[in-house]
Amino acid sequence: MKTMKNVNQMLRIKTFLTSKLTLSIFILISCISLQAQNTIKGSVIDQKTSQTIIGASVLVKGTTNSTMTDVDGNYVLNVSDSNVTLVFSYIGYGKVEEAVKGRKIVNVVLNEENNTLDEVVIIGYGTIKKSDMTGAVGGLKASQLDAQSNTNLGSAIQGKIAGVTVESGGGAPGSGTKIQIRGAGSLNNNNPLILVDDIAVASMNNLNPNDIESIQVLKDASAAAIYGSRAANGVILITTKSGKKGDMKVSFNSSFGSASVAKKLDLLNQEEWAKVSTAAYTAAGKQPLDIALNPEVSGAGINWQNEIFRTAPTKNYSLGLSGGSDNVKYSMSLSYFNQEGVVKETNYDRVNLRVKSDYKKGIFKIGETVMLTKEKRKDLPGVPGQGRNVVGSAISMIPGFAIYDENAIGGYGGASGSVTDIFNPVAALNLFDVKNDYYQALINTYAEASFFDGFKYKLNVGATISEHKAYNYTPRYEVGGFFKNLKNTLAEGSDMNQYYQIENTLNYSKTFGKHSVNLLVGHTVYENKFRSISGSVSGLPDGIYVLAGAEDPSIVGLASESKLMSFLGRAIYSYDNKYIFTATFRRDGSSRFSPENKWGNFPSISAAWGIGKEDFFTKLNLPVSELKLRASYGVLGNQEIGDYQYLGLISPGISYAVGEPNSLWIGNIQQEYPAIGLKWESTATANVGVDLSMWNGQLDFTADYFEKNTTDLLLRVPIPLSVGSSNDPYTNAGKVSNKGFELGLTYNKKVGEVNFSVSSNISSVKNRVEDLSTGSQILAGSSGSFHGAAVTYSKVGYPIYSFFLVKTDGLFRSQEEIDAYTLNGNPIQPRAQVGDIKYVDFNGDGQIDGADRQYRGSAFPDFEYGLRLTADWKGIDFTIAAQGTQGNMIYNGNNTDIATVRSNINYSSATLNSYTFNPNSNFPRLDIDDLNDNGADYSDRFLENGSYFRIKTVQVGYTIPNSLSQKLAIDRCRLYVAGDNLHTFTKYTGYNPDVSSDGLGGRGIDYKSYPLSKTITFGIQLNF
Repeated sequence: MKTMKNVNQMLRIKTFLTSKLTLSIFILISCISLQAQNTIKGSVIDQKTSQTIIGASVLVKGTTNSTMTDVDGNYVLNVSDSNVTLVFSYIGYGKVEEAVKGRKIVNVVLNEENNTLDEVVIIGYGTIKKSDMTGAVGGLKASQLDAQSNTNLGSAIQGKIAGVTVESGGGAPGSGTKIQIRGAGSLNNNNPLILVDDIAVASMNNLNPNDIESIQVLKDASAAAIYGSRAANGVILITTKSGKKGDMKVSFNSSFGSASVAKKLDLLNQEEWAKVSTAAYTAAGKQPLDIALNPEVSGAGINWQNEIFRTAPTKNYSLGLSGGSDNVKYSMSLSYFNQEGVVKETNYDRVNLRVKSDYKKGIFKIGETVMLTKEKRKDLPGVPGQGRNVVGSAISMIPGFAIYDENAIGGYGGASGSVTDIFNPVAALNLFDVKNDYYQALINTYAEASFFDGFKYKLNVGATISEHKAYNYTPRYEVGGFFKNLKNTLAEGSDMNQYYQIENTLNYSKTFGKHSVNLLVGHTVYENKFRSISGSVSGLPDGIYVLAGAEDPSIVGLASESKLMSFLGRAIYSYDNKYIFTATFRRDGSSRFSPENKWGNFPSISAAWGIGKEDFFTKLNLPVSELKLRASYGVLGNQEIGDYQYLGLISPGISYAVGEPNSLWIGNIQQEYPAIGLKWESTATANVGVDLSMWNGQLDFTADYFEKNTTDLLLRVPIPLSVGSSNDPYTNAGKVSNKGFELGLTYNKKVGEVNFSVSSNISSVKNRVEDLSTGSQILAGSSGSFHGAAVTYSKVGYPIYSFFLVKTDGLFRSQEEIDAYTLNGNPIQPRAQVGDIKYVDFNGDGQIDGADRQYRGSAFPDFEYGLRLTADWKGIDFTIAAQGTQGNMIYNGNNTDIATVRSNINYSSATLNSYTFNPNSNFPRLDIDDLNDNGADYSDRFLENGSYFRIKTVQVGYTIPNSLSQKLAIDRCRLYVAGDNLHTFTKYTGYNPDVSSDGLGGRGIDYKSYPLSKTITFGIQLNF
């Protein structure tokens, strides 16, 4: 019994120990299991687009434990330690290492790789890696456009691409920009070809910058030759945003801003004006003006600039939808932009609707881009008299005249008496109703089939339809003593431009071991149709604003059309990614030339050598990721002369008298001689360049040198008026050269938790007229004042439309100095007095006149540059962009009026420091008769240094942490404040040194143009 008891006791002990051991093992296993089941979740997000990334890799550092993000960009990963480090990566993006530190949710943001040489770029009818490029190409991504504060796409690229000159079209709302690539090679049209999703547009000014995915600029003939004659001035390829695989993403951007005049001119008040005017009249021995002695508004009088300028609001809204699956992708956007002008009563209103999608099924892929745009502009009205427009009137109007007159028709006062006929600018803004509406539909569709092994056929069919409606209503008015309109008048017009294109291309791409080929052949047809009609009436009853039932009806119409047919081909061959060759050929046939000269051939060839991939170079163990040399040569054409120039056009409606007594007959007459034998203008470009990338894309450097020669210039040759032609006929004569260099540098770095990037560029172009139709021919350009002679000319040996002016040589400081300035004992300036300007007798004929003009500078800068710095730290981001020019000249046409004291208008405050009041001054004496011609508009007195450095954009943003935004069901929320055109450092005394044209048609001429504005903007960006 005892033994049995002991056995039972031992069994109980064994059972107890077994149960305890089992429990311990269970607990241990549970603990191990619990430890192994630490679950981490999160999302991987694209920093630029704020969209999640599908298929991104998530790896536990030092292990093989990994996963990938799903179709929503989310991941789930079990880890053995809550303090592990995760490594996030995706093709084309930089790796990110993130310490978990016990967190259950870890969201990360990936940035695109900074190695710009490894990007895929669009080259026309295809794409290629930038490292395989043999031509000169510049580009920008959406993130580099700073679109939040740049509401105009041209302004958004200003100063950011080497060799691309972007000049302001003025400060008027919706005014846009003027773009040139590598200088001006033609005396006609120097505008580049602009393609939006493969279809041509006349301008990029009406595009919404938020819709843009990327911009590529094809600068040399090798890169642009595939577009033939349309690419003579370079090509800008704009790609709009496309949908990406995944759930629908919604983005909403909203901003509000306030704009004000960046600079006002320093003018005289009434008391100062009376002092200056009286001194000028006294010097001429005349009695002062009545308005100087008895002003309608006493004291300081009216500050007319303050009366027309205002602080103007801007509003910008944009809504975007995008998403897709393996077979269907879509992107849509709707935006509204409203900009009030800093000049009262002017404004701009734009609505953009964009739909882009593509569908893939088997070997087929189809897609389309549809862009609808509506613009509404209320423009700066022109005025009768010498003011030219409202801004011109505001700077010229004498401060002593009153704004209003309740006894006048319309209720406005104005200039009267013995003064210059300047129209009241406030009256003009409120009386004249000038409106322009623009409608544009861009539709481009394509069908693509991939077959066999490497073949791809693409059919591209598109159209751009643009319509412009103009409205100009003038009511009855009496304004001052000069201006009276007793009949209500109305003018309306409508013009439509229709552009169609059909493109067929076949591409073959294949890699054979170390050999790679890419072949392209194609056939294209383009057609332009233009039609316009305009009418006007007068004598409308008050309250009637349509062309009906009135006096003096008038109507006129115009229509034209042109066609271009092309055959194209391109071959790209690469061996071992080291030696790359590209050959392109395009044959264009244009209806603008006679049948015997219709066709033009435009070839190009280029090559690149990847030195950085050679064995001898890699053995050097340098931190060089890429080193490539490029060289290219090609010929492009230009047909931009208008339609029907080779025909002898007949002008209808010519009246003449016949018989005795005379009777009036209406007939037709040939007023232009046909341009017989006219052929293509051609531009040959040679380019050598180098691409360098170091430290795995941390630093990228690109340099190019080019020579561009345009021959057979399409220009008009002067013929005697006696031959009866109203216009000089076109011919092929002359040559223009452009030589220059471009440098671009980008540096990216991460220091601690701060990411920053610096990009800069500088370019220089030397323009020169090498030949014209005759060795001595000189082509007059643009005038610099309202009634003045030309101030720019094209002459062999100088840049296109250079400033040729009479040189000033200070002031005469004594009578002895005047008496000594003679030729053969005869005074050169016989009417000069002490304090007058001394002019240089350049031709040595003993007199001063327009024949003494000499070269005094060019509107082309010696060089232009841009700089952009971005940085981000813990959700805070900062961007500053600046740009400028050096060495260009500007003719300040405003000073021909306000700084000459030869007309009875308001004057510049500089007149208070004239020689009349300060004998040490360099400003000439005041004399209303100006017998010495101190105010001569053909002199260089009004030519100024146009160099400037502008802080173009400053933007500071804050992105709310994901942990907070996700609680609000928002993927991303960013708040920002931005400043545009904050300050310009310049010696130029006018409103704005960034001028391309003032309406007189001249680059570098500033005459009564709309002032530039500076803008402060507050905004929010939301992604759902």
